[in-house]
Amino acid sequence: MACRVIEGLWVRLVDVEAALAARSFGDGSVVLELRDELCEWNQGRYRVEAGSVSRTDAAAELALDAAALGSAYLGGFTFAGLALAGRAEELQAGALARADALFGTARQPWCPELF
Repeated sequence: MACRVIEGLWVRLVDVEAALAARSFGDGSVVLELRDELCEWNQGRYRVEAGSVSRTDAAAELALDAAALGSAYLGGFTFAGLALAGRAEELQAGALARADALFGTARQPWCPELF
């Protein structure tokens, strides 16, 4: 079997709270339960809404790991797509749609550099 090498853009959020606070969002809100074995300080729940991001003790609506969040962070992948691939779990009905609305972007991520 032949191996095909392709270029790609990958994001690893090391400080999730700061990264989310620096990003713009659409309307709505969602509580994410984040797992992160590499950067344990990122683990926990985050309320993400237009204009603010904060840690919370509220019930999680969507569970995922840091790698999946990195995939959605730039807007190239949807949370619904991540759930279909088994990379995110909707804990409350409607959370996938709300997260997709929040993280949706008009432009797809693009990287002109070769790695």
